[in-house]
Amino acid sequence: MKLKNLLFIGGSFCLITLGVLVAPKMLKSDDLGKANKYYEKYDYKFAIEIYEKLLEKSPSLEVAQKLANCYRFINNTIAAERAYATVLTFPGFDPINYIYYAGILKQNGKFDQAKRNYLMYAERVPAKSDYAVRLANSCDAARLWLQNPDLNVDIENENSFNTEHADFSPVAYDNGFLIISDRWFLKSPGSDKNAKVYGWTGNSFLKIYQAEQAKDSAAGVMQLTLLPEQINDKYHNGPATISADGNIIYFTRAGVVEDTDLKKLKDVVIKKTIYISSKRNGVWSEATPFPYNNVYEYSVQHPALSPDGNILYFASDMPGGYGGMDLYYSEKSGNGWSKPVNCGNTINSEEDEVFPFVRKDGTLYFSSRGHITIGGLDIFSSTGVKNNWTEPENLKSPFNSTRDDFGVFFFQDNLSGYLSSNRPGGKGSDDIYRFYQKPKEQFYAVDGKVTEKGTGSPIAGLKIFLINKNTGEEKSTLSAEDGSFKFNLDKETDYTVRGDMDKFFSRQEGDITTKGATESIVFNVKFEVEKVEEAYLVRLNNIYYDFDKHQVRKDAEPELNKVVAFLNSTPDVNIELRSHTDARGKAAYNQKLSELRAASAKEYLKTKGIEIKRLSSKGYGESQLLNKCVDGTQCSEEQHQLNRRTEFKVVKVNPVFSYAPVPFKSFSYR
Repeated sequence: MKLKNLLFIGGSFCLITLGVLVAPKMLKSDDLGKANKYYEKYDYKFAIEIYEKLLEKSPSLEVAQKLANCYRFINNTIAAERAYATVLTFPGFDPINYIYYAGILKQNGKFDQAKRNYLMYAERVPAKSDYAVRLANSCDAARLWLQNPDLNVDIENENSFNTEHADFSPVAYDNGFLIISDRWFLKSPGSDKNAKVYGWTGNSFLKIYQAEQAKDSAAGVMQLTLLPEQINDKYHNGPATISADGNIIYFTRAGVVEDTDLKKLKDVVIKKTIYISSKRNGVWSEATPFPYNNVYEYSVQHPALSPDGNILYFASDMPGGYGGMDLYYSEKSGNGWSKPVNCGNTINSEEDEVFPFVRKDGTLYFSSRGHITIGGLDIFSSTGVKNNWTEPENLKSPFNSTRDDFGVFFFQDNLSGYLSSNRPGGKGSDDIYRFYQKPKEQFYAVDGKVTEKGTGSPIAGLKIFLINKNTGEEKSTLSAEDGSFKFNLDKETDYTVRGDMDKFFSRQEGDITTKGATESIVFNVKFEVEKVEEAYLVRLNNIYYDFDKHQVRKDAEPELNKVVAFLNSTPDVNIELRSHTDARGKAAYNQKLSELRAASAKEYLKTKGIEIKRLSSKGYGESQLLNKCVDGTQCSEEQHQLNRRTEFKVVKVNPVFSYAPVPFKSFSYR
């Protein structure tokens, strides 16, 4: 991240000098002044060589501080660690150096030392103690994440892209990719030689290249072509994003003006800006500025388009943000773009959020220093849109390392892609890495619980049914001692979960679906029920009939009147009247007789004002005898009388509660 620490993250002024890289001369009496001029112009490579010699010959806090800063700005963490350790040996150093030193130590994987220095800052600057303690605690998370990498993710260096220079932020384009690089050996458009040098790094300015499979070469060998001067001007250009049809490019450019008061500094690069170019008939138009650029007051950079191309996300340090660089969005409005809106403090922190990318499924990826990180910049993901996002999730190891990880890009499968990093082992100062995620095995299940309404006590032994609405297949299980029950589900299937109506009095069913699920889901289904025997149950003596008769007897009327009272007090309840006969006579005759008996009881209730739609009747004939009095068995009249009966059962409760579909992984029915 040599090039991005200030040019693409910080919003400070950035001065650019042109020319051939020349090392500073031997030390003289005014060498501190010369080194400071290089430092002020951000020509850190030149400044470092002088500061190193000055620190050896005439050590001072000023020299030590500026040397340490130079190494931090160019992201040489090994040299920066040594330099900041030296700063802390001088009396009167600014306590902020504890934070700088700790950050460098963390990037070098020295988490215990980093934590101690964060806590030293908290002790020296009590007003910032919460901030410092959070950073200290992040060292523990970083160590844990590094020690437990995601084994389903493979990452490898993309050799076909990388050089000894900075190469980063690839995006798909045409039959290949666009990448950003400061490689200096490729000629700039319209020039015979590439002599322009960026004093910060000693390399060329960043340019946007098109990378395609080289013709007549081995597989994986990329041929790079510099995009034309309509896009690549003589200073920094990139990163970029491309519209879905490949005909509009949005890219970062370091705007250049000349200031007469700073004439001796020649060209002055003020702030980063977004430019837009369109391709017609294969030719890119002259790039035009995004309407909300401001080259004097703030930077606008790192454009990223939503999948439909109607929202442009970007990073900016414009006034009104939460920290350094924040993420913003602008919506397409006719032929232009709406006024930018901050993506909100769920995404944005007190530090930098940069390099956004929106995956095909709408997931936002970005890099941050402000959320809990492993080292420098870490890659995070969040779901949502505009300024409504879920809490960012750190992608952890191996996506993230102790160094800077940024510029992520996903292919259409949402599983593989590229990221950029300056992690150890790369070819250059920034390298492009290819990643592959193994598809995670998805599972779907119901994890439910049955409790008693009012008390919350678990209910064991309730039979729960799972009905496949696609096939009609039915499974069942009993609730356990703690009231729990479980079912495994199939993908792309609709289900109904229903409780046993024989034992409990409540509306006990709900619909769930695995259709459209893109990840594992466990449905937390809860039933709050009332026991029939403890709620609304009317204790009735069974109603009996004379032999071969179906009319309701006078002695049955008091019992039926209890049913009337019950139904009047529970207007949501429907009941079924079930009539039975004894075994004497033919079975077909007895079936008909039982149906008449049930209908007779139903008619009686109707005459008492009970709505007929709340009543149903069914005859069972001699099929459900209560004793052994079958045909051919000697039984008393009292024994036969026991089988001539009508029983009452609650069969339906019109909705006691209602529910709506809940768009979350876990939800309950109550």
